[in-house]
Amino acid sequence: MQEEINVISHLLSVEKNASVLIDNAVKEADSRTTQARNQANSQFKSEYDKCLSLMEADYEKTIQQRKAEHEDELEQFKSDLKSRTRDYDAFNKLLDKLLQQKKSI
Repeated sequence: MQEEINVISHLLSVEKNASVLIDNAVKEADSRTTQARNQANSQFKSEYDKCLSLMEADYEKTIQQRKAEHEDELEQFKSDLKSRTRDYDAFNKLLDKLLQQKKSI
């Protein structure tokens, strides 16, 4: 009977040790998972910020280019307008003709 008690005590001791090992393993796994998650989040944020920075720089560059192109086109248009000859006689004749057509309708 004593031998059976000793065997049961030994088995209970082994089970207790196994339980402690499992608890420690779970704690270690949770710790490693948390650490890995934090590291992955940090790496993601770093890469995200880098991408965002590049995209914002490209956006600003594109905006500046478009503004410069717009200014060039506007200046070209103004220049074209200034360089055109004005034929006031032909314009007045056209207006008179249009007004005469309007009166006859």
